[in-house]
Amino acid sequence: MRIVEVRALDGPNLFLLQPAIKLEYALEPEETTQLSPAAIDLLFSELPDVELSAPVSDSGLLALFPEVVGKLHELCGLEVPPTTALAMEEPDHYVVAFGWERRAFAKALAQAAYAIVEGTVVDLEEVVEELVGLLAQPVTRDDKPEMLTNRDRQIPIIAVTGTNGKTTTTRLIASVLMGIGRKVGWTSSAGVLIQHDIVIPGDYTGPSGAARVFEERDVDIAVLETARGGILLRGLGYESNDISVITNVTEDHLGLHGVHTVEGLRDVKSVVAQVTTPDGFVVLNADDPMSLSIRERVTAQVLLTSKRADHRALMEHREAGGWVLFVRDGAIVSAEGENEVVITSLDRVPITFGGRAPHMVENALSASGALLAAGVTAEELRDGLAGFLPQSEQNRGRLNVFTVNGAQVILDFAHNQAGLDLLLNFGRQFVEGSGRLIAVVGTAGDRTDDSMRMIGSIAARQADYTIFKDTTKYLRGREQGEMLPLMHAGFEEAGGGPNEDAPDERTAALRAVELAKSGDAVALMCIEDFDFLLEHLHQIGTPFTG
Repeated sequence: MRIVEVRALDGPNLFLLQPAIKLEYALEPEETTQLSPAAIDLLFSELPDVELSAPVSDSGLLALFPEVVGKLHELCGLEVPPTTALAMEEPDHYVVAFGWERRAFAKALAQAAYAIVEGTVVDLEEVVEELVGLLAQPVTRDDKPEMLTNRDRQIPIIAVTGTNGKTTTTRLIASVLMGIGRKVGWTSSAGVLIQHDIVIPGDYTGPSGAARVFEERDVDIAVLETARGGILLRGLGYESNDISVITNVTEDHLGLHGVHTVEGLRDVKSVVAQVTTPDGFVVLNADDPMSLSIRERVTAQVLLTSKRADHRALMEHREAGGWVLFVRDGAIVSAEGENEVVITSLDRVPITFGGRAPHMVENALSASGALLAAGVTAEELRDGLAGFLPQSEQNRGRLNVFTVNGAQVILDFAHNQAGLDLLLNFGRQFVEGSGRLIAVVGTAGDRTDDSMRMIGSIAARQADYTIFKDTTKYLRGREQGEMLPLMHAGFEEAGGGPNEDAPDERTAALRAVELAKSGDAVALMCIEDFDFLLEHLHQIGTPFTG
């Protein structure tokens, strides 16, 4: 047995909907464990004749840890906090998590609990004395959870999570709210913003970005893009939100931080929905099965969205009196029971390209659900949707389309197989006559080998010419050149056609634009050099204006 980590999670997390200490340990395959003398003394001192020499099973060991954690709290004169224990998706890895209020004390208690079970503790009284001593220390700011509590929260919070579409949905919500006069503090993969001003550039989709928004006194509503990494590594930056949005849950970042399946990723994303207040709303994309399944876990009201008016779950929810948004005859419709309101035509929602970008239709529906739940009127929403354009000024790096010498060049932050599939389907619609779909594909190094092969396979099936790009900025543990053979393997297995390699994203994109002729469409998976490329495309082409 070995300890993997002791981590303080400052807010609601995968294990508990409150600040929690995560004690993760690992067992060797077929390892047997016996109770240590310290554990026996701690838990069974009142039963001296009990037989405790038999090996403890993995499940028995997992059940033992919460008992030790609880007993240590009692010996320190404290109530036993909420505690959970579970096996992780990582083979032979287990987690015990318990609530905490004092960081140094709680982390020390977790270390002590492990040492007691492992058998390295000799003197229990000494352990308890040290823990009590930590409790006697003055409470500092760093010793408390870094989470905005309900007691201290002054403004509504809209939280947006999912695999794809988070940034667009967040930007759209913030844009509409600002358009009706709200003072918005918001976070996204581009930074922390107060209204239109970036106050901290960079990816701030975790609790530190949320904390910066909460510091701004004039803000009257927060819109927080929330990624899986922050939830897993630090927990949410707040105790509850009023409205949450789940855009979708698909394969991405699997194999990181103990999450290996889409179901496990769903569990992480669902934390955002589970902390939505009972009188608030959880907006779920019914077209995505994983998102839809989250409705069973929430206490808030549920608002379902779908591109189809006849979606079965949507119809059942509506018949039960629930709130739904859907597309019918090319228009977004809001309905509660028998009452219907036509919000607007997709032709007046520029980011959907008249409905030609189905994933942008989903993003528009998700944002609309959150905005209506926040009290925005149908008329205000209609105007806000019409004013949000798929241009770099408003939705940078998300389906930004340029006409260059008669070819259509589409730059998008697609970074996984689902994103690439959507991008290439969208790009195919811009090919004219005998034109080609030219694709630039590649991603960051923290995707699995299977994901890399799948990216190659998708390109083989959908593109007419493929340029595989390596990365210099987002190797994330891989070596330069390591990803290209993986993508080629999937490409060749799927019967791919003409292709070439490029050492980096900029070289690949410039090469694709150079190859493009009138009637062609160029689809760029662009995650690391879009600032340069957008400026370049503005110089040589004409942007789509909606």
